[in-house]
Amino acid sequence: MSVVRGSHVRSSRLWVVAVTTALTLAACSDSPDEEPSPTPSSPSATASPSATTTPTTESPTTEPTAALPGLAELVVAPGRVGPAEVGMSRDEALETGLFEADAQVPGEDCGRVAPLAWKPEYASSLDVLAREDGTIVSLGVRGQQPRTADGLGVGSTLRQVSGVHETAELTEAGYGQTGVFVTEGDRWLGYLFDVDPDEVGPKDKVVLVEVTQGTRPDLMRDGC
Repeated sequence: MSVVRGSHVRSSRLWVVAVTTALTLAACSDSPDEEPSPTPSSPSATASPSATTTPTTESPTTEPTAALPGLAELVVAPGRVGPAEVGMSRDEALETGLFEADAQVPGEDCGRVAPLAWKPEYASSLDVLAREDGTIVSLGVRGQQPRTADGLGVGSTLRQVSGVHETAELTEAGYGQTGVFVTEGDRWLGYLFDVDPDEVGPKDKVVLVEVTQGTRPDLMRDGC
């Protein structure tokens, strides 16, 4: 009897141990220390597009051409108009940027080509007489501009000219016209009035201005 009871008791204890072990394992599997690792999330920031490189435009290596001075910027004085001087060679005149070489003479039907001429921007108001080699011998002003530093020019009255040039010489200039002449060393400045010297009056106006060097302006402009 004791053997049978003892065997039964042993079996019951083993079952209890088995149940206890199972509960312990179950409890271990529910432990918070064994939480599943989080699933990696995709980056929230959107990658910015790569910067676009703007091609660099190279600056031109040649300097821009300087603008021509206006007619009103040129000052008339004995022997000169602006930077252009009587006695200049053709090359010196071309360096001023105001002239061109071997140009058709405007306003003439004979097809004459001048060794030197003012650029078209000035041709309506200015003229130039030059030797065959292009040396300047005379510069003429036929338009309202340019003028002298005192504001004298085409359209000025004899009274205005005489008021500035009190000692100027008044004399006959050919073709029944009158000339008033101013000198500065060997340089000349002449004003032409289309009136006979015996009849010219204070209200008569200048019709042409001419500058020369060495010889007095003849104040004449002939065609072909």
